[in-house]
Amino acid sequence: MKNHLIVLTSVTFFLFTFTNFINAQFESESGAWYCSQKKQHAHNHVNPMMGPNSPVHSFDVLKYTMDMDLYNNFDSPYPHDFTSDIVVKFKVDSTLSSIELNAYQNSLQINSVGLAGTAFTHQNDMLEITLDNTYQPGDIVEVSIDYYHKDVYDGAFYSGSGFIFTDCEPEGARRWFPCWDKPSDKAALEVTAIVPSSVRLGSNGVLVDSTFVGDSLYYHWRSDNPIATYIMVLTAKKNYNLDIYYWERPSDSAMVPFRFYYNNGENPSTMANMSLDMCDWFSDGYGEYPFEKNGFATLSSEFQWGGMENQTLTSLCPNCWYESLVAHEFAHQWFGDMISPGTWADLWLNEGFASWSEKYWQESYGGYMTYLSGIQGNASYYLAPGNNPGWPIYNPEWIEETPPNSTLFNYAITYMKSSCVIHQFRYIVGDSLFFEAINQYATDTVNFKHKTAVTEDFVDKMSDVVGEDMGWYFYPWLEQPNHPVYKNEYYFNKISDEQWDVHFLATQIQTKAPFFPMVLNIYVAFDDLSDTTVRFLNMENEEEFVFSFEKEPIYLAFDNTNEIVLKQATLILSTDQNIMDEAVTHISVHPNPVSGQAYAIIDLEDNGEVLIEVFDLAGKPVKQLWNGMKDKGSHQIAIETTNLSKGIYVCRMSFQNKSYYSKIIIQH
Repeated sequence: MKNHLIVLTSVTFFLFTFTNFINAQFESESGAWYCSQKKQHAHNHVNPMMGPNSPVHSFDVLKYTMDMDLYNNFDSPYPHDFTSDIVVKFKVDSTLSSIELNAYQNSLQINSVGLAGTAFTHQNDMLEITLDNTYQPGDIVEVSIDYYHKDVYDGAFYSGSGFIFTDCEPEGARRWFPCWDKPSDKAALEVTAIVPSSVRLGSNGVLVDSTFVGDSLYYHWRSDNPIATYIMVLTAKKNYNLDIYYWERPSDSAMVPFRFYYNNGENPSTMANMSLDMCDWFSDGYGEYPFEKNGFATLSSEFQWGGMENQTLTSLCPNCWYESLVAHEFAHQWFGDMISPGTWADLWLNEGFASWSEKYWQESYGGYMTYLSGIQGNASYYLAPGNNPGWPIYNPEWIEETPPNSTLFNYAITYMKSSCVIHQFRYIVGDSLFFEAINQYATDTVNFKHKTAVTEDFVDKMSDVVGEDMGWYFYPWLEQPNHPVYKNEYYFNKISDEQWDVHFLATQIQTKAPFFPMVLNIYVAFDDLSDTTVRFLNMENEEEFVFSFEKEPIYLAFDNTNEIVLKQATLILSTDQNIMDEAVTHISVHPNPVSGQAYAIIDLEDNGEVLIEVFDLAGKPVKQLWNGMKDKGSHQIAIETTNLSKGIYVCRMSFQNKSYYSKIIIQH
């Protein structure tokens, strides 16, 4: 067991009360739940023939340009067939004389290829196109494909009751157009579609124009911002209702259109107005809204569940103008759309942030405790008996083999637990660093904005901004199943009238997961009604800590406001007050508080290597005092504080694989 000595005086801490509950109606109130149910019930899952997480594919699609004839899909018997031409523009990443695209054979019939394409084969749901040359890395090439979508229901292209819409996640785009259907390969999109004159049709990006020719209407949509194939979309209906609101972009005062398509009998006005406030709130937290438009469209009864965060045009179930659902899908525009997952193993970056954002939106009008109560509700769902399936959030096997939708979009893991992992990161580093890190991640135009991210990329970015390798937290909590089960012990020990020690033993007893490192906290109260909260890093099981106070403690609670939401915990007042051997080794700082020079007074029980450092409260080292041999006995190490800002610091001594702490209060 590892021994720690942390010397602290009490500080005032205002205790907030909260209710930790499992809401029996939680499922019906969560946008994440609607989203999860929709995606679990989707019918477009296809096992990929290769994992998408290769640093370099043989080619990189730059743009899809489609010319579609959808005129006959809006009248009875509402056929699913249509004709289309598509031009695929790509950059060559390795020498090649042919390319392969995903093209689901039950849905798509390839008629011919052109431009740089000279011949093709279509088998095993793959379209191989022979090129007219052997191209070298860096070459830009275009192939054209004339194809026919058969009159079949395929769970990706829907037609009925005067409606058509597409729904692609995770791998359904290949069912309505030939494409390299991997989330890592984002591309620009341009769509021209002919429909009857009474039809309104929406898609990604901006509406370039809509032109009447007789009884036909030609829509021309274009997105120069790259899109992952699973969030490319067509949505159209006869006599669709459309309201357009405008959000003023702060950076240039441009008026960004928010398009709301809806069915008769619906009224989206409340959510439409609220979405403008959401855009302000999320823009403040994540960086300015990154697209040229936004939109929401309620669909037909064939779209039974929740929503789908298609880039700039979210699909919703009929009359599903729910605050939590709109907030969830709106947040996806940053996390999932602007930054897309590099592989399906990284889906938690989409759904965790969107689910977390539902509660963060509530913080905008209800304050932190409303937010925290919501996050605790997410954790309560995950922790409730029967809900946790017992697999990790991040599974590297999903890079190579996409799991079933019921696994990939599991509500307890991919949505609820992931959102709680994000919250606990906020708890660990504090609001200032947390929001700075998230903002820098979302506004990083070199690596992430309008690009993709894998889990390692995200952890590295968080570490860069925080100034500490956060892999110690993220990897165990993402890659290990389940959660910690704490059985902690403590006791109070009177040293003198002016010194009381609190002994705390942190123990995890879960049997179906390894150890979870975490910044723990204890709340200590005193009989003069003052109290203090102490935070400390717990990096191994059965780790013991000693906290020294100048007066008698009367009460101790472990994580009393339940910030560490992914846990089960019991706390025992130990009857064996020898749970930690009393160590001769010790460190203290004198004078304390200090305004100039102080001294670290150390007592060593043996000869050995000693490292003495000063840290700020964020855990960043600010000064090294000693690194080398010291003999057994007492020593005095000078601490020059004039170049340190006023505040509280911690002096840590590492000796014989143990750490000892003393607080320093600097006053200038």
